[in-house]
Order: sequence, then structure tokens, then C-alpha cells
Amino acid sequence: MSKLYENLNEQMNFELESAYIYAAMSAYLDEQNMKGMVHFIDEQVKEEVSHADRIKNFLQETGYGVKYRPLDPGDGSFDSIEDVFKKALAHEKVVTSRIHDLVDQAREETDQRVLNLLAWFVDEQIEEEDTFGVIVERLERINGQWSGLYILDSELAKR
Repeated sequence: MSKLYENLNEQMNFELESAYIYAAMSAYLDEQNMKGMVHFIDEQVKEEVSHADRIKNFLQETGYGVKYRPLDPGDGSFDSIEDVFKKALAHEKVVTSRIHDLVDQAREETDQRVLNLLAWFVDEQIEEEDTFGVIVERLERINGQWSGLYILDSELAKR
């Protein structure tokens, strides 16, 4: 199978790894007793798994055998609540870059099926970066003040 499909398979694994990374963030936020943020990030975990499933289903429907690899959630250590969300935003920027690389590769190989699949991911990444970017901006303004953190925690619980 083509290198493009191998790279799609790797992106499927990376989406699952993203879920693990977010699960580690959730565990840290739970230790901080920020239950709304835990809920928000737990929803992100589910979303990442659904992204992986979207790619897996595509690969299987196009006759490509899916291959799994070990996943690394990172060390799960964070300096602060703000650090969690800054790392989440940085991670989403990595995902965006990877998706754009796949789009470039699909264009080179003129694979319209893959381009159609990836169009959804391109749009999704705009939303992901915006969501985490806004949270990071608010956390920077809150500047570690617990009153602001609790208000944000309450808002993120509504996701």
C-alpha cells in the first residue's frame, strides 16, 4: 500500500495517543479537584478516539489493514492548570501540522478519497485550536487566581 495510507494509519495511532495524552491531563486536573475541567478534557479524550475511529473506518473501507502501535501518554506531569491547557494547545498545533502534511501528500498522489476524508479534519482543527486558544488566553488573564479558576471550571463543566 502507498506511503500515504501508511501515514494515515500512523495518524490514526497518533489520534489514539492524543486521547492518552488528554487522559493524563484529566488525571492531573482531577488531582487539582477541578471537576469541570476534568469533564471538559474527558470529552476531549472521547473526541480523539472518535477521530481515530474515523480514520480506521476509512482505512478498512478502502481495504487497508490497520496496524496498531504502542501509545505514549507522556509523563503526566504539569506545572499548573495553565500549563495543561498550553500543552493541549501546542499538541493541537502539532495535529494540525500533521493533517496539513497528509493533505499535501494526498494532493501529490491525487487521491481524492483521502482528500475528502481530510477536509473534515482540516475544519476540525480550526475549531480545536480556537477552543484551546481561548481557554489559554482566559487562563493567562486569570493568572492563577482561584476565584477565576473556579469560574472557568464551572463553565468548562458545561461542555
